[in-house]
Amino acid sequence: MTNLPTDIIRLVFGHLNVTDIVNLRLVCREFYDLSKLRSVWDALLRKHVILQNIPIPGLDGKSVDSLTALELEEALHRALRLRRNWTAESPTVKRTLDLDAIPNHRIVALHLLSVGKLISLSMFYGRERMFVVQCWDVRPPTPILLASKTLDRFGGMAVNKTGMHSREGTLAILNPHLEVLWLDLDSTDPANGFRNSTTIQDSDVTNGIHFFSGSTILTKDTHGRLFFWDINNPQRRAQLQNTDLAQPTALLDVVVTQDFILALRVTTLELYARPPPSQNATVLEPVFTHTWPWRVDVGTMTIRQRPTRKTMENTISGIYIVMRFGSYFPWAINLLHHYEIRTNPLFLRDSPISSMNLPYEFPPVLRETIGSPVRLHATSDLAIGPYGSAIWTDSHTEDYFDHADHGQRLAGRFSPYVLSTEDDEEVELSDSVATASATSVYAYHEEDSWVRLAFDETEGRVALGRDDGVVSVLDFV
Repeated sequence: MTNLPTDIIRLVFGHLNVTDIVNLRLVCREFYDLSKLRSVWDALLRKHVILQNIPIPGLDGKSVDSLTALELEEALHRALRLRRNWTAESPTVKRTLDLDAIPNHRIVALHLLSVGKLISLSMFYGRERMFVVQCWDVRPPTPILLASKTLDRFGGMAVNKTGMHSREGTLAILNPHLEVLWLDLDSTDPANGFRNSTTIQDSDVTNGIHFFSGSTILTKDTHGRLFFWDINNPQRRAQLQNTDLAQPTALLDVVVTQDFILALRVTTLELYARPPPSQNATVLEPVFTHTWPWRVDVGTMTIRQRPTRKTMENTISGIYIVMRFGSYFPWAINLLHHYEIRTNPLFLRDSPISSMNLPYEFPPVLRETIGSPVRLHATSDLAIGPYGSAIWTDSHTEDYFDHADHGQRLAGRFSPYVLSTEDDEEVELSDSVATASATSVYAYHEEDSWVRLAFDETEGRVALGRDDGVVSVLDFV
């Protein structure tokens, strides 16, 4: 084989797995040198990771094209190692750390950013209502508190989807006016870590924040009406109005793209066509509305990450929804429902979105019903990632302890990306039993203290907020 031309050997390398390439280094000096070529590891990374829709942890904002041969090799090993561990029946926690709690506080919101930063919101449960928002760097062995701000008149918060380094700001809060904050990484005092970028004094019309990305924000007024607007032009707002509803219902989650707005409410799923910047729209009505069979207790959505293929360029991605329906009793049902909103192959990208030109096929397809018991008065939470992972906390602990009256588990289910749906069948919603169960159990304990959950699927990191103010961070790579 050593007598073959170098180009032929490189083609042969492309048909080998990663272990074979590493073993070939021991054969001879020529194979050793060839195994160090950047083109070899670039091809392997794209074949075994990128085209398999596997996230790459540890890039820290770098692009694959900027990596050296050694960095490509390390990225490949990290990605495969994380996928094996993350999808195992009992994934191994590689690192655990606890963030210092503020006395007499309860975690009410958690967000993990893609750059190793964690934003937490805690509430003081004494006589006076007070909130504290903090930002931590959880990458070092000892976590670093970067910023902390006390909010006396808190009314809502949203983290910028564009990222921590967005020039518009890191997060938007109501305190009671709308404040856009950015994170000052050069500050040595956490009390000065959050800097005010913009203040919009409209507390009389803004009563909540649901979405923040770039300069675009989605807010709620005192009457429950939703408004979509730009913080650089607050006078120009578009109301999202469903005239079929007698009164606005609570918004659970929202997906916003350059073309549309998808709103998940407790009773409906509404698709709005996003108006062009030149259009001075004041009221937007949904081009399609799907009504849920029951009220939704908790739910979340994400745009599904797709394998990078040339044939899939200029196409939209599907959307996954995971939810738990409510019931007439004081507890939610013991099932999670996993829906998929599939793309419409007849959608015309160059034409406006309308009821006759929808980007997705409706109604949503029920993919799975997942068993997830929750005890009376117990707290549960759920999250979904773009690569196919859904994780949640529930009360299914009798497999680990001799009792079932208290305790929690952190469980999840991974659904690989499916390119073809010809043989795929929808689960009947009338089925009374779960069609699936958790494929992985990441953690469990004998307490009922986990109240909030966040995770970064790319980095293999999970954050659990407790009712005593402590935040536990679990790394799986």
